[in-house]
Amino acid sequence: MGGEQKKKIPVGFLAGAVVAVIVLGIGVYKAVHFLTPRGCRDYTVQKEQYYVQYSEQYDYWDVLTVEYPRVSGISSKQEETLNDFFYEMAMEKVHYWHLFPDEEVKELQKDYQMFCSDVHCEIPYHSQYLMSVHFQELYAPISPVHYVHRTQRCANVNLMTGEQYTLSDIFTLNDDFMDLWCTVVEASGDYGDLIINDADTRETFLQWFLNDDEEANAQYLFTPFFYLDANKNFVIGLSYDPKPNKIVNKLPLENSFCAHFQSAELEPYRTDSEFWNWYEQSESTGEILVCENLEENLWLGKDSSIWEFVEQ
Repeated sequence: MGGEQKKKIPVGFLAGAVVAVIVLGIGVYKAVHFLTPRGCRDYTVQKEQYYVQYSEQYDYWDVLTVEYPRVSGISSKQEETLNDFFYEMAMEKVHYWHLFPDEEVKELQKDYQMFCSDVHCEIPYHSQYLMSVHFQELYAPISPVHYVHRTQRCANVNLMTGEQYTLSDIFTLNDDFMDLWCTVVEASGDYGDLIINDADTRETFLQWFLNDDEEANAQYLFTPFFYLDANKNFVIGLSYDPKPNKIVNKLPLENSFCAHFQSAELEPYRTDSEFWNWYEQSESTGEILVCENLEENLWLGKDSSIWEFVEQ
């Protein structure tokens, strides 16, 4: 007799295997599709402005021009959550110094001649999942002639879930991180010799980024911030806004430090936040509309005569 007969694979088994592979493929596709939903692609962000000029409600003048974004075209639940968040962040200093003062601010209000605030917002990055909003503000407790502060803050949100991300959510803030931050900020040359990369500077700024400096916290409100630029790289900074006991007669006062960072150089400091899953799959989309009736602040606007006074 010849050699052993080769065993034949039943046709039914082959068909079953093919069906199993197809089913598995469909399952994998559905899982991936579930993990990476289509996202919000046809939404609109309309910039609006809260505007007050010399109201008669207070014993002092007030001039407010506060720009903020309003998103539409996403989940109605997320729209309400995020739009409230954007508005509150835009109005942060106006609420603190003007509309909802605590006892310390009320005491300072006795010396008010005028309260001014001029807030502008930009949306440098907006994808189907994530959006960064960058607020820049000039505000003047007491008087816009002798008491002006320039600050900034940012909102970074998930359009799908409504989650709001802070710097410490997505990066591990430690001495190594501060080594990179101080190196880049120092190299930018934007702040002269105010920031150098040595052990004392890194320790001080790390405490400020983490809000761990009790003595400084009594005098300043420290706000770490970040936003994504159009290329998905990062701007990372820190604002330090004076509390009522630190309002001094100097003009103007820059109250923030920041610098640009390439995404790749920040990878060693990434946390395990879900932010990074959304970030990696994000592609620019959405439409940003300018404020239709944007008023210039009478005192702090770019063409205001106060700047001629400052330069003298």
